Amino acid sequence: MRAKLALLLKGTEHEDLPEDLGNKSKILLESNPVHKKVPVLIHKGKPIAESAIIVHYIDEVWPGTSPLLPKDAFLRAEHRFWSDFIDKKLLDCLMRFVRGNDKDAANEEFIANCVLLEGALTKLGSEQEGPFFGGASFSFLDVMLAPFAVWIPGIVGVMGLKQASEEQCPRLHKFFEAVSEHPAAKGALPPVEKLKEFIQVRFAGNK
Repeated sequence: MRAKLALLLKGTEHEDLPEDLGNKSKILLESNPVHKKVPVLIHKGKPIAESAIIVHYIDEVWPGTSPLLPKDAFLRAEHRFWSDFIDKKLLDCLMRFVRGNDKDAANEEFIANCVLLEGALTKLGSEQEGPFFGGASFSFLDVMLAPFAVWIPGIVGVMGLKQASEEQCPRLHKFFEAVSEHPAAKGALPPVEKLKEFIQVRFAGNK
């Protein structure tokens, strides 16, 4: 989702190769022999794996259109810090929740992490300029967080996840609404209903 979103924001022509994760293709296994998982970007015959690394790469190779990382070195570090937080904290507690590993504790941690992200969005993003960390336009951090605009309602609908309230996280709620309406995000992220079907098949036994 993130890699495709970054490519769409850049206006970069690309070809999507569907992947059956139950029967992984030869090209996936050869392109990512370490983790054997998607996403993988193949550019000029060379594979790049892991979504955050791919988004960095896309921003460096196509810097002229819709730059994602800030020019300021400190702000770039802040974006990398919160990107790491999203993958190591927010994603982790969501995965523990859907797998049925102490769901109450995982849900509480999820809400606490959302509150922390609310603080980061308030600190790094200008509400006067727009709803994103990048103000009116997507930044690196927005790309990293954007898939949760569909994952969270999908997990809420199927597994009963409790969200942080709009009162707790007003900026974050506006962020997810804006992501859902963004043309590039619409092209990169699956519909919530389709994601619900995936969650139902993959994790329904852990309710």
